[in-house]
Amino acid sequence: MYCFNCNKKIKLEYEKVGFRSFCPFCGFDLHICKNCKFYSPGKPHDCIIPNIEHVIDKEKNNFCDDFKANDKPFKKKHSSGDEISQKLFKEKPEKKKNFDSLFDD
Repeated sequence: MYCFNCNKKIKLEYEKVGFRSFCPFCGFDLHICKNCKFYSPGKPHDCIIPNIEHVIDKEKNNFCDDFKANDKPFKKKHSSGDEISQKLFKEKPEKKKNFDSLFDD
């Protein structure tokens, strides 16, 4: 399986991933929606399995019995908010920080 957080390949001792398993490289939880081969953003509850129980935080360990480890590496992580605002508004992060500082207490 591959870790969603660090994208490193993890050799599993057993076929099942335990509810409290974590990545030996980065310490991130492994039994999470985003590490599951059934995870599908946009589907009901972001899962291809119909009528699955809703999990709020897709990056925290959960007790889903239908979990199957993803066996493919992840594509590049999504851009940060600063990178997205730069692309959309052609702003520099410094300007955004200056704007945000107006609202600090």
